[in-house]
Amino acid sequence: MSDVMQIITLISIWLSLLMSMVTLSGAIAFWLKHSKVLVKITPLPRYPKVTIVVPAHNEELVIENTATAILNLNYPKDKLEVLFYADNCEDHTADVLDSVLAEERFKNRNAKVIRRTGTGGKAGVLNDA
Repeated sequence: MSDVMQIITLISIWLSLLMSMVTLSGAIAFWLKHSKVLVKITPLPRYPKVTIVVPAHNEELVIENTATAILNLNYPKDKLEVLFYADNCEDHTADVLDSVLAEERFKNRNAKVIRRTGTGGKAGVLNDA
């Protein structure tokens, strides 16, 4: 009986691996087919003002890439406000953000770094914002 169960288990494992490979192959084929399609975006007649709030707690290692990606958004610079909250950071997250904002390409952006010392974590940051 245990040999039969072991064979059934092995067959089901191999079948699930085969189904995963078929699904992955289909996903890759779909992506390759549609990744070459260029999308034309027509400009809006009016862009609303948008504020992006970025809560960051001890994210010194990754915040530079995050900030750069957000500041490079394809959105009118005069309609975009970015608030970076360094939330009770024990590392140099705020300093890294200051250095990103000091770069020449981001000088005229409506962005600022706020050093927060309150409680509440990310929910507290969003409430403060």
